[in-house]
Amino acid sequence: MAETKVAERTETTPAKQAEYRYRVTPRHGLYFENGKWILEVALPGVAKDKVTLKVLEDSILLRAGRDQILYSLDLEFDFKIEKEKVTASYNEGLLKVEMVPFNPMDHAYTVKIE
Repeated sequence: MAETKVAERTETTPAKQAEYRYRVTPRHGLYFENGKWILEVALPGVAKDKVTLKVLEDSILLRAGRDQILYSLDLEFDFKIEKEKVTASYNEGLLKVEMVPFNPMDHAYTVKIE
């Protein structure tokens, strides 16, 4: 009988869930300031290269790991953001994400009047 090989599944994100023993929701705050939504997330002891942030127009997914802890945050907003204009900075365990609100008129088609 021929031996069947099973392909190994490899995860490409820095925060591989299999290597973490504890899953924790990090402390976070969301506020509106200077025309932008600001999300601040506390990730104590996490190296910058262990943080993964994904955004959609109405939600974010955050994974960050250290030691045996996986910080996991999934947020769904009741507003839309310009996902192409999201910026993030990380300094001393604090992740700051700035999100520009979606304005439908910025994407409107201008009709030429004859």
